[in-house]
Amino acid sequence: MFFVVNADERPDGYVVLTESHRWAVWLHQNIPPQLDVQVRRRLSSNLRHLLVGLELKAELIKPHNFRGSGDRPVLFEPYFQNFILEFCVGAFSVIEGLGSAHRLAQQGLDGSNAPFIARQHWIDALCAAYDETGEYGLSDDVNATLAVRDLLHQDRLGAREEIDWHALSYEVAFTPASEAIRKLLQRHSGLVPATTNLLLGAAQG
Repeated sequence: MFFVVNADERPDGYVVLTESHRWAVWLHQNIPPQLDVQVRRRLSSNLRHLLVGLELKAELIKPHNFRGSGDRPVLFEPYFQNFILEFCVGAFSVIEGLGSAHRLAQQGLDGSNAPFIARQHWIDALCAAYDETGEYGLSDDVNATLAVRDLLHQDRLGAREEIDWHALSYEVAFTPASEAIRKLLQRHSGLVPATTNLLLGAAQG
């Protein structure tokens, strides 16, 4: 489910184009079958809800950023930055979930004992599965997304600088997170819901 924003006509409420269950087929092919059946089920449920959340945020972020001169803004500016932050956090969760699943499979584990997986281990596993040669730059996009997500850490308040909101701009934050998701969706792309807006590159609006 996501909002459709049209420059000429803004519908009341929302228009549903992609429902969460439509992501199940793509996820079934991207979550390694070696994992425990309950681990696979829970991960699929979590990720498909995150993916429709990313669709909604993208459908508000892109038209706001690419509106024409004199066009009414889609979002109040602080909302724009917060939606970008939320998009990056959601993208992080999808990236981490799939990367961790592939790391478990590579190690011959099924995840049933809920092992801790270090960040670099799941990043390496993700890139091995989705960008083995590094030609698509997935690692750079993932690390840029993680840097935005890490702005949220509030565990040492006395040592924290205020957030640089320029770090949450469309180009710096949304583009790499959107590109990271798009690169994941290229694997078994024929199973991605036809109505999703996540296959479009971030610069395409």
